[in-house]
Amino acid sequence: MNRPFFWKDNGILSSFLIPIAFIYSSISKLYYYMKKKYVSDIPIVCIGSPIIGGGGKTPVVIAILNLLIANQKNPCALTKGYMGSIKIPTLINNKHSADDVGDEPLLISKTIDTFISKKRKDGLEEIKKNNYNFIVMDDGFRDVSILNKVNLLVIDGNTKLDNNRPFPSGELLGITRKTIEIADAVILLNDKRIPLKIKKEIEALNKIKIYTSINYIFRQGNFSDRIAFCGIGVPKKFFSSLEDLGAKLIEKITFSNHHYYSRNDVDSLIKISRKFDKYTLITTAKDYVRFNDVNDPNRELRKVIDVLDMEVLFDDVENLEKFL
Repeated sequence: MNRPFFWKDNGILSSFLIPIAFIYSSISKLYYYMKKKYVSDIPIVCIGSPIIGGGGKTPVVIAILNLLIANQKNPCALTKGYMGSIKIPTLINNKHSADDVGDEPLLISKTIDTFISKKRKDGLEEIKKNNYNFIVMDDGFRDVSILNKVNLLVIDGNTKLDNNRPFPSGELLGITRKTIEIADAVILLNDKRIPLKIKKEIEALNKIKIYTSINYIFRQGNFSDRIAFCGIGVPKKFFSSLEDLGAKLIEKITFSNHHYYSRNDVDSLIKISRKFDKYTLITTAKDYVRFNDVNDPNRELRKVIDVLDMEVLFDDVENLEKFL
């Protein structure tokens, strides 16, 4: 979803919504507690975030899948396919587009077999029909009806909270301390930038901390002048990462989160690219998978843009492997 303007501060509208935020949180918890309980035959690791969008879950999901593969596991991924049109349990294949299954699941499917299902338990039942021995879910962190799952919470120091309030008053998915409480361990990205208050809450709750480092990779090379565009939860994270890597941003172009790029969008970006050197335009991996032979039929745009990939590396592999 797009971040509304009133999340940027603690203004009147945000304050007005605080009571609704607590009602929403209570109803959400009650909904999960009342759902029929489910026990999976296959081990499940669930990746969560304390915020709505931009929390760094997707690269962590991919990193955990790669670690499982390296440890001779046969994992798959399960997600609800946010923004995708397909509702029933489906294994993503190379004919699917982001419009069908959502951009994040499509990106994850480049690493491993990835299932989408609007009903999480239907997806788990579909996976049981196959020969997988591990499931990584990139949502469902708060779904207490699934009893035998490991909850790993991702906290990214590069994600600056605007007003530190729960949805819909702000971008938090509930009170941060409560979110940390239901985590079995906390995965820390850019830990030096995580606020001291959150670090103290993690310590007070005696949670296992898994530290990481991040490797950024330019697919086409590290050029100086860039025109950066993206449609993600927190665009400033992408722009700041490029600047930290030494890029000079000539222009920053922002689309809505999970934006579906139309032919007109693609044509506009192609026109911009013609004014500059090849690969001056750069975007995220999540944006890149939204381009296909429908909106970019001759690959004209995909041939001239660069992509910044983000690879999460676990510094505490032993701590993480306790849950795998």
